[in-house]
Amino acid sequence: MEDSVSVKSSDSTAVSDEFEIINGQTVVTASSLPQLKIAGDGSLEGLWQCLGEMLKEDIDNTQKEEMSVDENDEVEHSQNENIEELGDVHQDCTIFNGVSYLGAAAINAPKSDTEIQRNMVILNESIVEAIKVSISIPSCSDGSVVLYDGITNSVMQRYEICRILFYAHGKPNSNEAACFAFTWTHGDTLESSIFQCHVFRCDIPEAVGQVSACFMKAFQRVPKSLSTSINGELPTEGELLSNIGNIQVFVLDLTMDIKEDDGKGNFNAVPRDRSCFKLRCNIEKQVCLTITQVATEGQKKLEVKRCFGVLIAPGKHVKHSDMQLLDMASMGSEKVDDTSYVITGLWDPKDAAFELLNTETEGRDKKVYLTVAVDLVVRGITEPVRLLVETQVRVYHQGERFWYFTRRPLIQPFSLNLKEVMSLDNEPNYEVVSIETSGEIDRSRLNLTLNNLASYIRSPSITSMDTLTPRDDYNSDGDEPLLSGTGNVSKDCSVSDLESWRDVLTKWSGARPRQLGPLVRQGIPEALRGEVWQRLANCDSDTAVMDNYRILITKESNCEAVIQRDINRTFPAHDFFKEGSGGGGQDSLFRISKAYAVHDTEVGYCQGLSFLAATLLLHMPEEQAFCVLLKVMYDYGLRELYKDGFECLRLRLYQLNRLMEEQLPQLYHHFQDKGVESHMFASQWFLTLYTARFPLYFVFHIIDVFLLQGTDTLFQVALALLTMCKKDLLQLDFESILKYFRVTLPKKCRNYEVARGLMKVACCIKVKKLKKYEQEFLDMKGKFSKYCFNEFCLCQKQKK
Repeated sequence: MEDSVSVKSSDSTAVSDEFEIINGQTVVTASSLPQLKIAGDGSLEGLWQCLGEMLKEDIDNTQKEEMSVDENDEVEHSQNENIEELGDVHQDCTIFNGVSYLGAAAINAPKSDTEIQRNMVILNESIVEAIKVSISIPSCSDGSVVLYDGITNSVMQRYEICRILFYAHGKPNSNEAACFAFTWTHGDTLESSIFQCHVFRCDIPEAVGQVSACFMKAFQRVPKSLSTSINGELPTEGELLSNIGNIQVFVLDLTMDIKEDDGKGNFNAVPRDRSCFKLRCNIEKQVCLTITQVATEGQKKLEVKRCFGVLIAPGKHVKHSDMQLLDMASMGSEKVDDTSYVITGLWDPKDAAFELLNTETEGRDKKVYLTVAVDLVVRGITEPVRLLVETQVRVYHQGERFWYFTRRPLIQPFSLNLKEVMSLDNEPNYEVVSIETSGEIDRSRLNLTLNNLASYIRSPSITSMDTLTPRDDYNSDGDEPLLSGTGNVSKDCSVSDLESWRDVLTKWSGARPRQLGPLVRQGIPEALRGEVWQRLANCDSDTAVMDNYRILITKESNCEAVIQRDINRTFPAHDFFKEGSGGGGQDSLFRISKAYAVHDTEVGYCQGLSFLAATLLLHMPEEQAFCVLLKVMYDYGLRELYKDGFECLRLRLYQLNRLMEEQLPQLYHHFQDKGVESHMFASQWFLTLYTARFPLYFVFHIIDVFLLQGTDTLFQVALALLTMCKKDLLQLDFESILKYFRVTLPKKCRNYEVARGLMKVACCIKVKKLKKYEQEFLDMKGKFSKYCFNEFCLCQKQKK
């Protein structure tokens, strides 16, 4: 028997050796034994003949098996027409007309999306006349895909769903956008199996989406896991304990972003505030999902083989039949790393099924629900795994401009309770007992045992800025220093302030508006800080860095042990960063610190950076915080302070000394008399941007101004602090001065009005001579180097 198309190797180079591109045409070469053989040179008669031969062999085998069961069953075969009359097939199904059968190809990798797409391209370009057929797709996994003759409606072939291994459709906006294919196993045993890839083309390209939806429904067995993933209820402790010994728990994090077309060919993340995505009408969208396994050391890693589809529907608790399958831009067939998979679906809001999600939401506080489901095929799990998310959205006019928003992706953890079952290949196979999603999971307890699994409780996904628990010594004037991360920050903002910011942010499309500077120097309202910081740093739309962050956190770093050791020391007074508090801050801080160490190998990890990273994490998700951190380090020059043996830090300290000598001469000479050098108190200020020790309100206000005007802020704040404490410092000796900087000075900034007044003074201090002092430092450095060189030469002469 000769198949209509036969591919002997799945290796891309082997296939390409048999073709040449001449004047844009694909030509078969005869230089060697071909690996792609098209019967009858791709003619319609040749395809009919080969298909008939294949059908004849299938029917002969079927007759031998069925004659012993029922002698009255007869199958008629027409040798002249090479068409098999199998009679009517009764099943609940959907039939598609206007389909062309392009042929079949033997394939060695039946589950390789890349190999299937390659065969789809070859057949679509090579076959001139295809067979007109109708295709019937069953509504359940017990049926068969049935192929009918497009003219006579006679049954040509049946493909049992249980033998179909993979389905794929052509890539959008390609020549194969109207094509789809599936792979089918032909044979009774693994040794005798032949895998075939059958390729089809729809006369109407838009029909491919409906075909894909029907295949998805046919593959879906609707296991218990799908129902439990909707209600999100944990199994009882008795149910879990009854399965002790063969249940394993795996945790998957699903991160979801919704992006909209910016009109320039790019997709940017939409705003999300208070757990609500803000969408605009009639703009094409993408649903971007990242699946990440959170595994403990030694735990088996689940391998997501592919995503079968992403479905969405308006509302919550929706029926499966009401969900719509999205066209896929990325099926997640290629994993980003060992534990993360990125899946992207294209969403046309003008589709009638999405009318509710494309209609402006009426009422100021009204929202609608969006349900998103992703179906995953996971190696070793006997049924599809569905992760289901329900979130709120609000729909605005197409031309809406958001004057304040936060780009915060939705992150939802899922616990997969899997029961190990027997397998023939001695590899661990599992069936899904249940899938739960019950809020944020305490990552420190991922050494999951069945005895403590039922004790999981819900915990907030992010701690509010108002949920601070300052230590008793916050208002104390004792000898204990103020803990980092201390202080309440109010989110209250007057109507007039909000109106002023509204006007500025509405005008802020490129260059900074003139009114922005005075507003920032007064202090950005807490509710707006996350968004304004990103825009000041010019990274509010830097999606490439954010996407790269998800890859960086999966890589190893030799700094991990040091980072883990320092986590508890960063903002210990803040609930979000307390160990075991459920805030999740320590995990986020570890990831962002490690990601930076991997990204910037020259600087690596320095403890001072963790305070800055923690400050950013209090106002934005990890990806955005990492992006702002990179901007501060590279564009604002903070990383220069950490390089080359802290040479740039020495320059900054020299500049501070000269500014003190110029503006605070009495204090400068007092420090010289007592032996107090600027590095003893200012090094930590500069390296951490004042984020360590000082109360949070003061810290946030400093970051406001620093992101507005840059390095000058370091000196202005230092001089303002020294000016405020000048009288106290002039009365102290060496040890008392150092203790004053460590304990007393930060506590003086606890009062809101004092901190606000300090920043007002700081913004008025002039530091115009910084360039002059920098040149002085470089000249001194050059003279010192020359002196050292001359001394070295003199010593060598004396030795001789």
